[in-house]
Amino acid sequence: MTLPGTNETLREALQDVNTPNLLLVLATITGDDKWLSERYAPAPIEAPEGSLFPDDSGGYSAELTSEVREQAMSILAEVRDGQRSVGQAPSLTRFHQMLAFSTGEDVELETAEMLMEETRFKNRDSQWLPTLESAVRDGQATDFRVLIVGAGMSGLGTAAKLKEAGIAFTILEKNDAVGGTWYENRYPDCGVDTPNHFYSYSFHRNPNWSGYFSKRDELHAYFEQCADEFNIREHIQFGCSVTQMAYDEQLNTWSVSYSRGGEQQTETFNAVVSAVGQLNQPSIPNIEGLSSFQGAMWHSARWRDEDLAGKRVGVIGTGCSCVQLLPKTADRAQHTSVFQRTPHWVAPARDYYKPVEPGLIWALNHIPYYAEFHRARMILIFGDRSWPAVVVDPAWKDQSVSVNEANHVMREVLIDFVKTGLGPKQDYVPHCVPDFPVWGKRLIVDNGWYETLARDDVSLVADGIARITETGIETNSGDHHSIDVLILATGFKSNEMLSPMQVLGLGGQDLAAVWGDAANAYKGTSMPGFPNLFCLYGPNTNIVHGGSIIYQIECQIHYVMQCLTLLVSNEINALDVREEINDQYNKEVQAISGQLAWGHPSVESWYKNQSGQVINNSPFSLQKFWAVTHDLEPTDYRLLRSGSNS
Repeated sequence: MTLPGTNETLREALQDVNTPNLLLVLATITGDDKWLSERYAPAPIEAPEGSLFPDDSGGYSAELTSEVREQAMSILAEVRDGQRSVGQAPSLTRFHQMLAFSTGEDVELETAEMLMEETRFKNRDSQWLPTLESAVRDGQATDFRVLIVGAGMSGLGTAAKLKEAGIAFTILEKNDAVGGTWYENRYPDCGVDTPNHFYSYSFHRNPNWSGYFSKRDELHAYFEQCADEFNIREHIQFGCSVTQMAYDEQLNTWSVSYSRGGEQQTETFNAVVSAVGQLNQPSIPNIEGLSSFQGAMWHSARWRDEDLAGKRVGVIGTGCSCVQLLPKTADRAQHTSVFQRTPHWVAPARDYYKPVEPGLIWALNHIPYYAEFHRARMILIFGDRSWPAVVVDPAWKDQSVSVNEANHVMREVLIDFVKTGLGPKQDYVPHCVPDFPVWGKRLIVDNGWYETLARDDVSLVADGIARITETGIETNSGDHHSIDVLILATGFKSNEMLSPMQVLGLGGQDLAAVWGDAANAYKGTSMPGFPNLFCLYGPNTNIVHGGSIIYQIECQIHYVMQCLTLLVSNEINALDVREEINDQYNKEVQAISGQLAWGHPSVESWYKNQSGQVINNSPFSLQKFWAVTHDLEPTDYRLLRSGSNS
């Protein structure tokens, strides 16, 4: 990294940076512990009253802030002018010390280890890449081919690592472009609910986000850029829908059938990575009369840019998609009626529509180490800080609506937010307060939801849908709501994982039949009886309490790359996770899940199957999931070779 810019450029940039991050930069460049002394210790990181999101600015006085900026100006100018080196990246011990200083909290050493990899201060790929590259050079991977199903964030991330290692791969993508969910979802205000400086690959950070919570177009552009940067497009076959995968026990390969342009084709691969995720098949509600509706109708994931002016619009659902699309939809429509199935917790968010300051963008691009410390502290702040609030306290007095004291406090904060936001429509309050604990479902980040519900041209209908007619919706109370356009914000068939593909493993067993409605996998990745098939964003990998799904996916990719390295470097034909290992792991998953907010008996959600098992969500904190997926243990698998197995 070079440091360009005039003194004026530097000075302007320093006005926009985070002071605790800047102090860590100065400590790294200079090696001087004074920047980590009591004089510069930040105030505790706490959420402002009424907000979910903590203030990490440090609480410094104007005088101290000015002092730090002026000294930073002098030091960075010396770096720019070649009068000072940028110093060495911190060791684990030093990094651990820095994190504790900049947060004013105890930080576990293992958390620091995890963040060393997330910042790329330590290259996690060194655990497998040299071995795999050596195997490729020695010709051990000459005939080894990997199939990736899907060119969304999971597929592209896997492809980047396979490309780096020199492993042959093909991506079959059903759409005509990359991006997955960020290609398919185009409803108004569609965007990420995670601060987007964390919502990117650790190995390809984006310093140029225009906002703190970026919208669909910019997110899709990021994944398009990734496909180009890593030269992945040449490996993608677009317009290909996988219909069946069948494991050949004699050859230890997967025979994969797919449709393309109306024609069926079949290819053979040594390993398959399913990167289809959990949220790719829209769920259409089974409501009486739905097919009889004569107006325009579509699912939020299949958005139509129709003119809504003068139209009466009905939206079914009050989850994340509805919350995001409602304000702009209401701005266009004559009247919008929201038909609520279940209320959700909606959290206030500072900076939701705030553009990223030019100085911060410049700093992320040019100031040595700033981007690394920015990412590390963001993960600390927006990741596991809420974890204590999701764990059930058996001694807590009121288990019906909260799981512990911290959880109850957040509940009260959010109820106040509901009341304030609804303004004159206080009669809506009972309908907008969920009867399950906070974090029973992932918190929705507010974009003006309650203020929109409070508008005169918006109605919340909470008495349940009896049937849909040709001209509108009839509720359980007998009221008929006339509508011209019906939008189904009704989520996805998340429990039908890998659907609609048919997956046939050892003995011809069908994965859908094996799973039933209780999908499970070892570390969310491997299934016994289905060798060399790896799932990304598979069972029990979704996150609720905070963080980025890209983080989870990268953890899994790291694990899968270790599996592929074992296969190639040891000339093993296949890996089949041992059934007893998988069963033990998933027994633990369910036991832990039952002690978390989203496993609470009062929570009915897409996270659970009909028996109440949590099959979508991870039971682990971010740090724990990193640890769970970090190291491959070969003895967890049967190692299959032609003519023998162990």
